[in-house]
Amino acid sequence: MIKIKTVSIVSVLLCMMMFGSVCAAAEGSGPEAQVQPDRGQWATAFIAVGAALSVGLCALATGLAQSRIGAAGCGAIAEKPETAGTVILLVAIPETMVILGFVVAVVLMFTL
Repeated sequence: MIKIKTVSIVSVLLCMMMFGSVCAAAEGSGPEAQVQPDRGQWATAFIAVGAALSVGLCALATGLAQSRIGAAGCGAIAEKPETAGTVILLVAIPETMVILGFVVAVVLMFTL
């Protein structure tokens, strides 16, 4: 069963990423749109907030996941030492979420 906390975190993350990308969208997309118009202070602030939240919330969720995986992994390694390689791999997998959040933040910040 999916927890409400997880759904709310994911939905906030998605909303902030979508809002930041909407603020970062250019007015035109053809060759005549070489000069990018000034977005104003509010759009720049929302892009920065979206970039910060994309890294921060991803890091928070990854920390929670890795703490639970690490605790369970320690118990598994205590019972069967041959599972150490698998546990190390399972602890490293959630880190990709932070890397993807960082990529989204970099893309948003370079649109300024």
